[in-house]
Amino acid sequence: MSAEPGGGGGVLVLVGTPLGNREDLSPRARRTLLEADLLLCEDTRSPQRLLPDQPLPQRVSCFVGNEHERVGLMLERLSQGQRVAFVSEAGLPVWSDPGRTLVLAAVAAGHEVDVIPGPTAGTCALALSGFVAEGARFLGFIPRSGKSRAAVLDVLEAEDGAAVLYEAGNRTPGLLADLAKREALAGRPVVVARELTKRHQEILRGSAAELARAHREALRGEVTVVVGGRASLEGGAGGAEVGGEEKADPLEARARAVLDRMLDGSLKPRARAKALAELTGLDVRELYDRLRDARS
Repeated sequence: MSAEPGGGGGVLVLVGTPLGNREDLSPRARRTLLEADLLLCEDTRSPQRLLPDQPLPQRVSCFVGNEHERVGLMLERLSQGQRVAFVSEAGLPVWSDPGRTLVLAAVAAGHEVDVIPGPTAGTCALALSGFVAEGARFLGFIPRSGKSRAAVLDVLEAEDGAAVLYEAGNRTPGLLADLAKREALAGRPVVVARELTKRHQEILRGSAAELARAHREALRGEVTVVVGGRASLEGGAGGAEVGGEEKADPLEARARAVLDRMLDGSLKPRARAKALAELTGLDVRELYDRLRDARS
């Protein structure tokens, strides 16, 4: 591979690794781990667990607390034309894991960045859920408490499509209880995926209220929660096909709502901008400026 101009020939490779089943390690990922000049690892023990009988390159820890400190080492090696691989503890780097700082620094210095595909708990859980993938939203780890947690729950209430969340097993009953307390969320279909790809994998299905009642004790292991969107209450699992009938696509529903707001002549630019911002997630001031410019 050739690096971008000024990169010195070095390549940063993000390596996707198994969530918990070693057999999911791809041949490309295996080869990259063995042939890299340097392995930056969220947990330096992870590569050895994947390849216990293989001699590995130099491993250096690189986690949330020290990722910025490792940028200098990475850039030094890349400038020497070396191949630096980064692996998170499990899954695909950057996806609710470290790695973004490394990517930005490598790109800024003109080095090539590559990725070896691997599993993510979020996409696996979404696939298992049966919810429509188009329009789904990944929210990562939900805040533990306070206004930031309430803000995420507000987002879930307004979301037309499915939403994917990460949560620790011991805190999952609390999340289910919080969903069940909200009238707009209590009836939503929810899928709880525990210990994905591992020996004790478990998939729980039901409404938020049903799951909250049934699972009040802490769950073991890592958990991914998929919450059906508003469309799921109108037409099956998050807009999935149920009983052979295709239900409302959340993207189509949102597009129609946006069109309705644009054609509503009773709305002034400021009110229209606010309504569009709520539907699209775009900045209300930017929308207002664009609407005002369009009228002039």
